[in-house]
Amino acid sequence: MKSLTTLALLLCLMSPVVSAEPVAKPPQEVAQQLLQVYGKKLDTVVYIPAVALYARWQFGELTGDLSQRMIVETVLGAPRPVPKSPVEFAGHLVYAGVARTAQGPLKESSLLAVRRAADQFFGPDKRLTRVPGPTEMSDSVFMCGPILCEAGSLTAEPHYFDGAVRYLSEMRRLRQREDGLYQHGHLCDAAWGRGNGFPAVGVAWCLSRLPADHAGRDELLSAFRRHMTALTRHQTASGMWRQVIDVPEAYEEFSATAMIGFAMQRGVTSGWLDRATFQPLADQAWEAVCKHLEPGGKIIDICEGTGTQKTLDDYLKRKAIRGVDDRGGAMGLLFAVERIAAAKK
Repeated sequence: MKSLTTLALLLCLMSPVVSAEPVAKPPQEVAQQLLQVYGKKLDTVVYIPAVALYARWQFGELTGDLSQRMIVETVLGAPRPVPKSPVEFAGHLVYAGVARTAQGPLKESSLLAVRRAADQFFGPDKRLTRVPGPTEMSDSVFMCGPILCEAGSLTAEPHYFDGAVRYLSEMRRLRQREDGLYQHGHLCDAAWGRGNGFPAVGVAWCLSRLPADHAGRDELLSAFRRHMTALTRHQTASGMWRQVIDVPEAYEEFSATAMIGFAMQRGVTSGWLDRATFQPLADQAWEAVCKHLEPGGKIIDICEGTGTQKTLDDYLKRKAIRGVDDRGGAMGLLFAVERIAAAKK
């Protein structure tokens, strides 16, 4: 009997250990969970609610769930004021998503909204007049680049693409460090997490719309690859990126992980990034994002809203939120929808 007990114990020790950690959830399941909470309003046309609505529209397109489109159409409602700020420019990306697949008056009104946003960058002669200044945050790569490329794609007017390429080039000059990461602001060189998530999403979005034969595409693609490669060096063992990307003491942060994961997934799916290298990293990011979601749309460890900070220490002190958070919900949805799209390729 004793020998049998010993044998059983040895067999148990030799058996594979089953991890108690939850496995990654299917992206459609995660998207449905998040859509119960996020993407239901657009009180002001700024990027946070608009990205969630954009993801809701895309989810409906990818899954054939027309009820999602109806929700977005209802929320968009009447025309809104002409946008004046970067967060409002990015807010108009929801109209770009709608204009791409809607028909009739909805398509026309959405296209007009996209034009009104993109035209704020140009003078009467279609020359770019709104360029990033010395205090521009890295956020503007996302806030300004994609709406210009969406306008170019929807209208086939090249000045929108030319403006986007010039704008993004200037942002790289101002904010991309020698190691490939982006510093967030002009007061210190801290590589804030979401301050790298914005360029990751923004450039990936632009590459999806910029024509293959555009003179600036090769340079933009090279810059994207350089940034993605730099980020690979700082993904943690859990699949996350930190609230300050290259500081080991910084907490692992949800929104940066979702945004960078989105960019890597799109890069792999589109053939811009080596699949063998980057797909496992995107998969790890997805699993990590799933582990940072709780029932009711609650999110674990998302950095509070953050403007330009004076020192690295100021960035490290930014609070980690746990709970319902519109910014985190929007970026989680964006990543989930990108994973659904990738599975259909």
